[in-house]
Amino acid sequence: MKKILVILSLLVLATSCDWFKFDNMEQWDAQVEGRIIDSKTGENVQMAWPNNSRIDIYELGWDGEASEKWYVKCNGTFVNKLVWAGQYRMETVDRNFYPVSIPFELKKGENKLDFTVTPYARIIDPQLTYENGKIVARFKVEHADPSKTTNMDVALFGFTDRWVSDGNNNFDFDKVQKEGKLKKIKNADGQTVIELSIDPTKASGMQFVYKRDHFFRIGAVATGSGVNSGKRYNFSPVFKMSSDFSKVEIVTNWDEE
Repeated sequence: MKKILVILSLLVLATSCDWFKFDNMEQWDAQVEGRIIDSKTGENVQMAWPNNSRIDIYELGWDGEASEKWYVKCNGTFVNKLVWAGQYRMETVDRNFYPVSIPFELKKGENKLDFTVTPYARIIDPQLTYENGKIVARFKVEHADPSKTTNMDVALFGFTDRWVSDGNNNFDFDKVQKEGKLKKIKNADGQTVIELSIDPTKASGMQFVYKRDHFFRIGAVATGSGVNSGKRYNFSPVFKMSSDFSKVEIVTNWDEE
C-alpha cells in the first residue's frame, strides 16, 4: 500500500511540472499578399523558378535573426497565409533586383503589402512570333542604372512547361541554338529592337520531340563591377506557343499548382 501511495504522489508531482504542459505556442494570426514592383514602371518584376523565386524576410525583436523565405510567383506576386502579426524587414540580396532593406508591419488578419525595387535590367515591348520556320523574339532592353551595369546579355529560353527560365531551359546556345542568345550587346538603350531566334528543326533536348505546347521567355542579365555578380536574369512574361506554332499567348494564371 505504501508503494502505491508513493507512486501516486510522484505522478501528481510530475504532472504538475512544465514537462507535461501542452505546447502553448500561438497559431498564425496574419496573412499577407502583394507584389514586387519596378520602381520606374510600376509593373511587377518578373521572377522565375528556381533561381529568382524568393525574398528574405526577418522578424524584428529577436536576439538572433533568422531569414524566412517567402516564395514569389513568376509574375512577381506572393501570398503567405502562415505568418504572425509583428514588425519585419525585407532584406534581400542576390536576386534580380538591387539589394534592399525595407521595414514593414503586419497586422492581425489580412494584409496587402508591395515591395518597390529596382531591377538590374528591363525588357521592353517583348513579342514572340513564328516566321519562316523560326521562333522569333523581338524586344528592347535597358540598364536600370547605366552607371552601375555596363554589360548586357540576352537570351530566349525554352522549356516544356510554364516554369521556363535560365534554370529550366532546353536550348544549347553555344552549340546548336546560337541565334537564341546575344552577349554583351551595346544597344541596350531601351529604344533599339533586338532579335533572337530559335530553329525548331534543330536538336534541342526534348523541346520539339513531341507535339505539345511550348513555353518561352526572354531573359536579360545586366552586370557591372561588383554588381549582380550572381548573374541573375530579369525576364519577360512567359509566352505559350501552340504545338503547330500558330498561336501565341502570355501565361497569366499562376494561382494553380
